[in-house]
Formats: sequence, structure tokens, C-alpha cells
Amino acid sequence: MTGMPLRPLAALTDEELARRYRNGLDPEGALMELYERYRTVTYAFLRRRIGIPDIAAEENQELYVTVVEHLKDFREESSFRTWLFQIAHHRLSHLRRRWGVHVDERTEEVPEELWGQIAAPSSDNPERQAGRNEAARALRRCLAALPEIERAVVFGQYFSGMTLKLLSKELKLANPSGARALLIAAQRKLRRCLEQAGVDAAAAIGSLEEAS
Repeated sequence: MTGMPLRPLAALTDEELARRYRNGLDPEGALMELYERYRTVTYAFLRRRIGIPDIAAEENQELYVTVVEHLKDFREESSFRTWLFQIAHHRLSHLRRRWGVHVDERTEEVPEELWGQIAAPSSDNPERQAGRNEAARALRRCLAALPEIERAVVFGQYFSGMTLKLLSKELKLANPSGARALLIAAQRKLRRCLEQAGVDAAAAIGSLEEAS
């Protein structure tokens, strides 16, 4: 007499799939079902907080490597989803330590001494001065909207006098030219943001280069 047929993987709960993995009942199938259920969700979560698609994709891959390593230890003290996102938060904490910046979807306050360096040059013409002040305010807003890691590269390059090679090393970027790629991405976003604000993007970004 044969046993009851196994239920389709898609019909199982997350926790039932985790149990099947632990018990060796088609573990590869159970793992792939969990991966397909959550891979786009966790990628979106990481991308919102990191702001850079390529790095978010890498972290998403590493997240599931960790899941494979530790799924046998999942004891259902929480839901699988909660357990999975605890690991994702741990990945973000790892990035925070590695980059030395806060990785989160919410823009954090930038030290005032850095903002103080983005000041409009003085002019005897009140109308021209007002325009310069507005451009400086727009530049601050656009810088604040950048992902943390890109903003760290901009401030490091333009205000701390660090070379891109040194920034790549200090931020522990895997690619030796990583800081250059981040700077180019940041400049592109700044131009778009400034143009949307009605500000001369070339002049505003040029003011950053003059500060370096």
C-alpha cells in the first residue's frame, strides 16, 4: 500500500517548505520554491535601502547563500518571512560597517560642517545673489536625496580631498574602480535633480569641483 501523495510545493506554507528542507524531502525543490516566492521581494527591500541596483543584487544573492547555510537551523520561533528579513537586516548592518555610512531608505542628516561648505558665492547684485542662494539650496536637496554610499563618495572626493582609489579602499568596495562608478552615477543623478529644480546643473556641479 502506497502512502498519500505529497502535496505540490506551491500549495505548502513557507514553514512547511522549511520543514521539508530540514527533513530531506525534496530539499532542493523546497528551497527553490522559497527562493521564487521571495527573491523579488527581498531584492526590492535591499534596493530601496542601498539605492544601487548592482550592489542590491549582489547582496540579494548573498542573502540566499546565508539562507542555504542556516535554513536547517530555522526552528519556526517566528514566521519564515520574519526570519528571512532578519537576515536581510543583518546584511544591511554588514554594509553599514563596511562602508562606514548608514544604509537605509530614509535620508539621514548630513553634518552641518559639510553643508556649510556648499554656500553660494557672494555677489553685490541682490538678484544674482538670490539666484545663487536658490542654486545652493537645490544642490543641498539633491545631495541629500542621493543614496548614502554615493553621497559619501561625493563628499570624500570634493570636500575631503580623497582620491577615488583611496575612497574605493576606505569604503571597502570590491571593484578597485568602484568609487569612480559611484561618482559618475551620483553626478548623473545630481544633474537630473538640478535640472528638474530649474537650476543650471553644470554651474552647480562646477561649484563642487571648485571646492575640491
